[in-house]
Amino acid sequence: MAETMLIVDFAIKPGRADDFRAAAKALFERTQDEPDTLRYDYFISDDGTRNINIEVFKDADAFVFHNRNAADLVPALVDAADIVRIDVVGDHNDELYKELEGNTLLHFEKLGGVTR
Repeated sequence: MAETMLIVDFAIKPGRADDFRAAAKALFERTQDEPDTLRYDYFISDDGTRNINIEVFKDADAFVFHNRNAADLVPALVDAADIVRIDVVGDHNDELYKELEGNTLLHFEKLGGVTR
């Protein structure tokens, strides 16, 4: 089964970059013990107005586990920022889409390439 990658684009609310950073830190800490979370990185723009997450999971089920494991921490994150779009790349299933319901989503299937 193929990996699942999510690319999450956030617009951080004015004056809320420090709140966003604190909420993200709590998520980083919680995610450390998830064995099937392969990558979980946040990248904030120089001006503190945008954030891109790159999240890679063993498969769609691993994302569902992560999302449920971190569910109590997400409200603080979305209080400080709006989700602009979530790109779902690779493996996906109905449960993944139920978890992301209400967000603007794009799904991408692999066309080809090189993975080393």
